[in-house]
Amino acid sequence: MGGESRSQATATDAPQLAGYCETPASDAISMRRVYILSALLFLGGFLALPIDHSVGANFADPGEFAWKIEGDLRTLLLLSETFAHGTGVVVIVIAVAVLDRQNRRLFYVPLLTALGGGMAANLLKVSVVARIRPHSFDFSQSIWETFYAAFPLFNSAAWDHLGQHNYQSWPSAHSATAAALAIAMTRLYPHGRWFFVALTILAGCQRVLVGAHFPSDVVWGWAVGALFAALILDHDRLIHWTDRWTSQVARLWRGKQRA
Repeated sequence: MGGESRSQATATDAPQLAGYCETPASDAISMRRVYILSALLFLGGFLALPIDHSVGANFADPGEFAWKIEGDLRTLLLLSETFAHGTGVVVIVIAVAVLDRQNRRLFYVPLLTALGGGMAANLLKVSVVARIRPHSFDFSQSIWETFYAAFPLFNSAAWDHLGQHNYQSWPSAHSATAAALAIAMTRLYPHGRWFFVALTILAGCQRVLVGAHFPSDVVWGWAVGALFAALILDHDRLIHWTDRWTSQVARLWRGKQRA
């Protein structure tokens, strides 16, 4: 009885993402789907380019016949940024740690996944393409004029605007954060997947509503976040890396105490 209870406690306490240890085959397939989703979203960004000009102008430079979003729907979209913002992610993760004791030890999984996805998108902003944000663009020009410079970090012609907020439209880091967070939360709570998807879509719409991004930026941001999440969550890589790092730190700490 004692040995059985100890083995049960060990199995319960061992941190793992939903379904991985019990059904590794189905888990691998789910991550494969995320890779495919990321690829489809990347292609979807190109498909969204034709509507960038009209949609961006509608919200960033509204005219007499612009389609406006008002009332509670606007409030809902504005508040949905919480799911895509670093501070909001921290609050969500704290809530998870407080409310879900069983998965409390895995609080860092959605935290690092979401923040890492956003940082990956920010790196692309300065290293791959500099794009003008809708609220700073002259819509009398072609949408292709929004792409200010390629490889801005290595392009001396773009250095004057390097790091400037108005030239960091591609891809949306908020959208990348939301997508990565949604995937990480889905791994912990599979039954809530569609709720997390809905929050991700709302957060993306908020970025377009406030004129911070074009629709294609949002879709490409989702692609970046999904790919980043898949890379570090596939086969529980993040957990294994974290366990290895904490074990090394603990070993060094014990060595110093003995010395």
